[in-house]
Amino acid sequence: MNRYIFVGSLILFVGTVFASEFEYIFGDAQKFLSELKMQSTEINQVLEDSAFQESDLLFLEAEVDEDTNLLESNSIYVIVNVGEREMELTDVPKNTWFAPFVRSAAEKGIVSGYKDEQGVLLGLFGPADLVSIEQLAKMTLGASNVYLSSCNGSILNKSAVGSWSESYILCTEELGWAIYSDGGIDVKKPATRSEVIITIMQAFNVLFESSTGEIFTDVNSSTQFSGAIERAAKDGIVSGFADENGNPTGLFGPSDSVTRAEIAKIVTLAIDVYGG
Repeated sequence: MNRYIFVGSLILFVGTVFASEFEYIFGDAQKFLSELKMQSTEINQVLEDSAFQESDLLFLEAEVDEDTNLLESNSIYVIVNVGEREMELTDVPKNTWFAPFVRSAAEKGIVSGYKDEQGVLLGLFGPADLVSIEQLAKMTLGASNVYLSSCNGSILNKSAVGSWSESYILCTEELGWAIYSDGGIDVKKPATRSEVIITIMQAFNVLFESSTGEIFTDVNSSTQFSGAIERAAKDGIVSGFADENGNPTGLFGPSDSVTRAEIAKIVTLAIDVYGG
């Protein structure tokens, strides 16, 4: 009997110990699961935060790219397309009076800016440089859409032989344009305002009458190409000089030279008025 009581007590004791251990282990398991769940939540939050940061970084990069494009579009200089290449003309600020004319002339393929000895564009237009006789030929032929291939005779002007302008000068000779026709003009010399006007008018086949001497005080019947000058003035292609307050002086300056900025304006206006 005592033996059974002892065995029963032993079983009860062992059961109590196991129950206690099980409760302890179960409690630890619950705690472990709770901590695991908490860590899982923290891990998910970290992943979410990481994803948000990556997303934020992507948008930030996109904004930087947009800002970069915006800066390019807001360049202070005129940007033109020369062939398939975009070129910034770093000597033609957008806020200058000649900027839209240079851009328009470039878009029409009339001007492209200077090149180095290898023919690489330098991104310079030279707006203050004087226009030479040979440059005038190239620009006016381009503006009036004359094909160089249609000119295949023998050139008269010896100063153009071997020059980049030889084919252009040949065409102007064959077309009979006044300042080129006899082959005697130096193609390297700066063109005068009157030479520019007569060449522009002949390039677009614009008729004109004898001058009246009523538009400019320095242009009269004895002035070379005076009729062409007055016609161009009436059509708004050219104007006379103005003083520092913008008031007309009544002077045209027929023998004065012409800058590249001025020729860009004159040629662009001629295309608009007379057609290309």
